Amino acid sequence: MEERDRREAEDPRDESNMQESTDAQAKDDTANRPGGDPMDATAPTDAPTPADAPVADDYPAGEVPVTEELVRDARGDAERDRRGAAREAEDEAEGGAEVADLDEFRRRLGAKDRHVRGLYEELAAAKLAADEARARLEAGEVRVRDLEEERERLRERVHEFEEEERVRRRRREGQDRRAARLEREIERREDDIRRLEDVLAQREEEMSAYGQETQGVVSRKDMALEDALRRVEGLERDLEEREDEVVSLKATIDQMRAELDLEYELRRRMADPANRLRAGIDLFNDSEHLREIGQISRSLGRPEVYVALESGESDEPPVILAFTWGGVTWRIYAANPGIAVQEPRVYLKDAGEDLSGVDQEISNAHVGPGGRVILGL
Repeated sequence: MEERDRREAEDPRDESNMQESTDAQAKDDTANRPGGDPMDATAPTDAPTPADAPVADDYPAGEVPVTEELVRDARGDAERDRRGAAREAEDEAEGGAEVADLDEFRRRLGAKDRHVRGLYEELAAAKLAADEARARLEAGEVRVRDLEEERERLRERVHEFEEEERVRRRRREGQDRRAARLEREIERREDDIRRLEDVLAQREEEMSAYGQETQGVVSRKDMALEDALRRVEGLERDLEEREDEVVSLKATIDQMRAELDLEYELRRRMADPANRLRAGIDLFNDSEHLREIGQISRSLGRPEVYVALESGESDEPPVILAFTWGGVTWRIYAANPGIAVQEPRVYLKDAGEDLSGVDQEISNAHVGPGGRVILGL
C-alpha cells in the first residue's frame, strides 16, 4: 500500500512532465520548419475551422487534407491512450498479477510515453501540413488577383485601340468627302465640255447652212456675198477660239487630276505622324533658320534637340523643333509641311535666355554633319 500511495503521488508530476516534454517537442518541430512560428506549437488546437478552409479536392493525389478538427481528435486520442495506460499500470501494480516489480511498471509506462510522444509528433506534422495547405491557398488567391488586374489592364488597352480606330475612321471619311467633292467638280467640267462640243456642232451646222445659202445666192449682189464671207470668217475665228478653249479646258482638267492625285498621296503620307515629323524636319533643314542654329552652335556648342507634333485637335498639326544650348538659351521653331499651308511655313515660335519656367523635354534628335537636324540620337 505504501508503494501504491507513492506512485499515485508521483503520477501527477509524471503526467505534467510528459505533457511539457511533448509540447516542447511540438514547438521545436514547428520552429524548425521553413517559415514556422515557434508560437504555433502552444496555440490551442480546438479553434473553429475557418469557412474558407481547403477541401479534399484542393489537394494533389496522395495527400490527405489536415484540418483543426483532425488535429484536435489526434491530440485527444493520444491523451486518452496515455491515461488509459497509466490506469492499467496502476491496476496491474495493485493486483500483482502481471507486473513483478517497480522497474517493470516503469518500463511499460515509458513505452506508453514513447507512444504518446509519437502521437504528438504526428500531431505536429499534421499542423505543419495544415499550415502549408493554407500557404498554398493564399498563394492561389494572390495569383487570381494578379490575373484579374492583368485582365483590367488589357481591357483598357482594347478601349484605347478602339478610340484610335474611331479617330482614323473619321479622318478617312473626311478625306472621302473631299474626294467626292472634287469628283463632282470634274463631272461639272466634263458637262461644260460636252455643252461646248454641242455648241461647236451647232456652229458647224450653221456654217454648212451659210455655205449652202452662199451657193444659192452666188448670182446675187457682191455685197451680200462679201457679207456672207465676213460672217463665215467670223464663225471660223469663233470656232478656233472654241477649239483653243476646249484644249485649254482639257489641259486644265488633266492638271487638276494630277494635282488631286498628288494631294491625295501627300495627305495619305502626312497622316502618319512619323512621316509628318520627317517632312517637318526636312522643311526646317531647307529653310534659312538652319543658319541661325549653326551660328549659335558655333558659340555655345551643339544643342539638345527635341522634335514633336504640336498638340491640339488640328488634322494637320505643325512640327515643333526645340533647341537648348546647355541651359543658357533656347529657341522653338514650327515647321508645317501641310499642302494648303501659306507662307511662312517655317517660323520662330518662341525663344528665351532663361530655362527656369520652360518644360524641357528629353532629346530625341541631334544636329548632324553640315548642321542639319536628324531624328534620333
